[in-house]
Amino acid sequence: MAGKRAILDETFQFWTTREAADRTLGRIKEAGFNVYVPVVWYGAGTTWPSRLAPWDPSLTAQSMTGSDPLRYVIERAHSMGIEVHPWFTVVLRRSDLSPDFALQGVLEGGKLGMFDVHNPHFRSWITDLIVEVASRYDVDGINLDYIRAMGLCHTSACRAEYRARYKRDLEMDALMFRVAPRTVPSLIEYQESAVTDLVREIAEAVRAVKPRVVISADAHPDLTDYLNGQNSVEWVNRGYIDALFRMDYDKSINYSGTEAVRSRLKNPDRLTIIAGNYDLVPEGALPRSGRWLVDTLQGIASRWPQSGVALYLYNQLSDEQVEALKFFDRRRPANDVAAPRDVQVR
Repeated sequence: MAGKRAILDETFQFWTTREAADRTLGRIKEAGFNVYVPVVWYGAGTTWPSRLAPWDPSLTAQSMTGSDPLRYVIERAHSMGIEVHPWFTVVLRRSDLSPDFALQGVLEGGKLGMFDVHNPHFRSWITDLIVEVASRYDVDGINLDYIRAMGLCHTSACRAEYRARYKRDLEMDALMFRVAPRTVPSLIEYQESAVTDLVREIAEAVRAVKPRVVISADAHPDLTDYLNGQNSVEWVNRGYIDALFRMDYDKSINYSGTEAVRSRLKNPDRLTIIAGNYDLVPEGALPRSGRWLVDTLQGIASRWPQSGVALYLYNQLSDEQVEALKFFDRRRPANDVAAPRDVQVR
């Protein structure tokens, strides 16, 4: 991610029509971003014509007209010197899609809200879905989010698998796990191995069709979360992913926490901070000031110049923030690492 300034976009409305894509790409280009990370899979359907899943229900016009918004935004971005890294919320399930793959007992909006990372059929399907995008489109990267277990599996298949692997009872261990997870190392390993296997399967399949694509994952690598099985540092050290995006949305960047994670990586520059550009207030979200954003991105880039920077979230990118970034970039020396660099369109 050296020399890259990425921005994540979690809302379909800003890129799934040509007019919206043109406006969004124009604004982020003005602000000096050279990597666009639009969410293309948000757990309810696709944003491209797929052979493997239906369109997202919010994109009825696109599905009926036969348009391909993903192809347009990639081609348009490349013409402007901007990379595109499609963003997948891997285990998030926001509709009645594929009920056989749902993780029982974990709800979102009153529905089964997550996919079961232990289900081999789900892992194969979601991998094929990501590979469909990687193989069909000229993507520069693939971003993996919600790449964690989100709960315990209690199916008969999981119980049998667990007993065969560890010679232990899954339900009994689950009861102990809820009270004191560290007393059940077999269940910790069971969660972690399933998630890590999924990351590896996706990475190997994507690289088989796009060897040079940048695979990144969003995580909290400084937190210990035995339930979710998210050992993201190992994903980097084993070469499954190329960049680890550390989510750090507080107003003050946790520099010491970042250094602690970097010390655990074979190549510390594989770690990139995602900063947040808004505050949560009773009324919702409030964009932070342009001055704060400039100071924050400058601080990250000057401290870790080979790691790049990332920003969450596009729909909170205010005009004031854009103007501040434009002014900041005009004042930077041409060879300063904090300034965005043009990317080569492949």
